[in-house]
Amino acid sequence: MQKKVLIAGGLCGTTMLMAGEKLTERCRQEGISLQVTIQNLWETTYVAGRYDLIVEMFPFFQDQPCPVLSGKPFISHVGEKALVEQVVKLLCGGGLSEVV
Repeated sequence: MQKKVLIAGGLCGTTMLMAGEKLTERCRQEGISLQVTIQNLWETTYVAGRYDLIVEMFPFFQDQPCPVLSGKPFISHVGEKALVEQVVKLLCGGGLSEVV
């Protein structure tokens, strides 16, 4: 199964790329294929398409049709492994109630 994930932030491009790689690798272990899009919100705030999940590096998104998780653990590395596992559970169909 393929899932679409948006990782959005500001000037933390390398961090967003590394987050995408970590999520892609971990999800691959569970049989989930990810299509990851990286977006710099300082360049554009327009979100094209539909996503199964948005990971935001700073609080930005409201009222989205998909779950939105904070990506701050990818910046500070505190709670990073737990966030990766939350993403896997969410994308495997657990829903937000099981990851929050």
